Amino acid sequence: SYSDDLVGLFDPELNELNVDMWRNSDGQEIKKILNRINNLELSHFSENLFFTVLFTNAYSTKGKFSSNEFLDFKIEWLIKNERIKDLEELLDKNLKLGKNTKVIKFLIEEYISAGNIQTACDKVKFLDKNVQNNYLDKFKIYCLINSDRKNEAQLVLDLLKERGFNDKFFE
Repeated sequence: SYSDDLVGLFDPELNELNVDMWRNSDGQEIKKILNRINNLELSHFSENLFFTVLFTNAYSTKGKFSSNEFLDFKIEWLIKNERIKDLEELLDKNLKLGKNTKVIKFLIEEYISAGNIQTACDKVKFLDKNVQNNYLDKFKIYCLINSDRKNEAQLVLDLLKERGFNDKFFE
C-alpha cells in the first residue's frame, strides 16, 4: 500500500519530475542507495542535485521503505548537512512535521547554542498543539516568560500540571 503523504519542498513540474518517480522503485534498493549516497562526500553540484530530487514532492516507494522512513531519512539528511533554513522551510510547508519533536528540538538547540534565544523561541511555533513533550513544553513556558507573557506561561504550566507534569523547577 502507498501513503498519500507528500512531504517535500518542490513541485515536481518545476524540475520536470513526477510525483510517482519513486513509486515503482524497490523500497529496499532505494534505501540502500540513499544510505550509500549519504556516506559520500558530494560535490556542491551533486549535493544540490540530490537535494532537489530528494525534496521534490513525490509518493514513497513500494515495499520496505515506508513514507515515514523516507521522511526520517530526509530529516536526518538535512540535520547531518546542517541545512537549517531548508529544515525550517520543510516545517513551514509541511505542518504535520510539527509532530516530530526531534526536529523542533534540534532547531531550538541550534539557535540556543548560537546565543539567539529569540529565534529559538520563534521555532516553538512549529510544534503541533497536540504534542506533549516536557522539554519543549518547559522551553515554551520559558519563552512566554522571556517575552513578558507571564499569564500565558502560567496557563501553559497549569495545563501541564493537569496532565500530570511534575518538575521541581516549577515548584
